[in-house]
Amino acid sequence: MKWSQIAMGNFTYYYYSFAYFLDAMEKQNIDRIELWLAEPHLCLDDCSYAGMRQFSKMLRERNFKVCCVTPEQYQYPVNIASSDADTRKRSTNYFKKAIDLAAELEAPKVLVASGHCPQEENREEAFKRMKEVLTELAHNACFKGVQIVFEPMPRKIDLVRSAAEVKKILDEVGFYEGIRGMMDFDICLRQKDTPKKYMEILGKKNINHIHLNDGNPGGHLIPGEGVLPIKEALEELESTGYTDDISVEVTNSIYYEAPDAATEKILQFLRGLKMFK
Repeated sequence: MKWSQIAMGNFTYYYYSFAYFLDAMEKQNIDRIELWLAEPHLCLDDCSYAGMRQFSKMLRERNFKVCCVTPEQYQYPVNIASSDADTRKRSTNYFKKAIDLAAELEAPKVLVASGHCPQEENREEAFKRMKEVLTELAHNACFKGVQIVFEPMPRKIDLVRSAAEVKKILDEVGFYEGIRGMMDFDICLRQKDTPKKYMEILGKKNINHIHLNDGNPGGHLIPGEGVLPIKEALEELESTGYTDDISVEVTNSIYYEAPDAATEKILQFLRGLKMFK
């Protein structure tokens, strides 16, 4: 694997402006980012097409490349599997707008996570609703030159939590070139879904995005600060011949007050690995 595969997300800079995040990345000679869309950086609901153009211009002028657009969907009221038709429609339009932004930024991917349903509802019916929306989004993404990367989530209410469940989605929606799978270390390693197992279940061509983080498990910590076998997982990932993006997604609030120090620790960890030299 190569250093050029590494990208940094703005997740940890939640207490700071987006301009501050970009300044911090420039100081570290990082020019590839995963763009997390949420206040206080960029709220997708509040962004007009003119705003997208302006945002794109700012990134181009500063020579930043966006490897993936990741709209906030874990805490925001977004649910593509909702039994409420209005919620489902709003959520669908939310992701379509993210696809439009990705196309404007010339970013190749938009991250979409599993929908969810209350414990007492019928999960099969919710899965059908989620699949219908994903089919529509994958179709839309194809025409915009963008791919959806589909991420499993860890909560019991989430509909897709494992590599096997991601495979089910890709089998049913993956006839579109507009959708692929991805692996989040903190989410997947706690399910015993290792990189090799992921590749075996999904197939190499169906994985083109990795979220690098650690956990206790859970917590999305700096790599090396949790209990997960991150170094071993990265070595295993390298052995599979993976050549796509590895994006650092550290979201724990313990880092929000000092994100620059967190960035230093992340980069120190990565630079200490032989595979990225």
